[in-house]
Amino acid sequence: MDIRVLNYFVTIAQEKNITRAADRLLVTQPTLSRQIKDLEEELGVTLFRRSSRELQLTEDGQYLYNRSLEILALVNKTEENLTRKGDIGGDLFIGTAETASFDLIAQASRSMLELYPQVHLHFQAGNADMVYEGLDTGTLDFGLIFGRSIPSKYQNLKLPRQDRWGVLVPIEHPLTQLDKLTLEDIVAYPLIVSSQTDIDKTAFANYDYRIVASYNLLYTASRLVQAGVGIALCLDCIVDNSKLRFLPLDENGDEEFHLIWKDRHDQTATEQAFVEEVEAQLYEEEFENQGLSK
Repeated sequence: MDIRVLNYFVTIAQEKNITRAADRLLVTQPTLSRQIKDLEEELGVTLFRRSSRELQLTEDGQYLYNRSLEILALVNKTEENLTRKGDIGGDLFIGTAETASFDLIAQASRSMLELYPQVHLHFQAGNADMVYEGLDTGTLDFGLIFGRSIPSKYQNLKLPRQDRWGVLVPIEHPLTQLDKLTLEDIVAYPLIVSSQTDIDKTAFANYDYRIVASYNLLYTASRLVQAGVGIALCLDCIVDNSKLRFLPLDENGDEEFHLIWKDRHDQTATEQAFVEEVEAQLYEEEFENQGLSK
């Protein structure tokens, strides 16, 4: 597959029309049609369903479209890194879960952008599997994950953890009457769980529980909780809603929070600068904590 042809394919998929795509790409319509036909023959699949009004992706076409976006993004990123060489600037892609522990990264990001205004930071919400896949394929530069152990092929920095696990419930919910909240208490109610953080099946193994929904963003889960769909298993300090209340679990896990990146020797100056800013924030926070403890 040719990168140029993948770009043609993506443009057609976005425009849903050969003529509009040809105008956007500044090529002739017959040239574009021939390139896509050749691509379909090369792959042995049909990429578009053709109708009188617009083009629609087939199942194979949708798969290729999703992968093409990743490939083209990686190509652009590689070209930019090679062009910039030692310059600090360009795009950094970081995968992360929703968490209050992100605050230190936010401070490091602010500091980096003040020093290097040509840097652009892109944060993508996702779970640990998404982060690992992104790092391995090169579509992510860094990841922020919870875990007790990090695979040795990744470099990592342990970050301060500010989160508490618990449940988000309506303010009048019966669980608000309890002094301490345990897993046994919450499994009696329909659960809404995060698709970004796998539920700890070991901890829940001795209980019968029912998951009625999953969420990617806690704001979405909060609307479900408010509507009475269930109670959301989540981290504290993310949603502020006067109609809801966060109840911490008495049994909190010992997972650590890490910034991770692929162990490689060709790290760009921009990536190195980001790590240095995070390390500076860690040092500053440790210094402040020591000062407060004296």
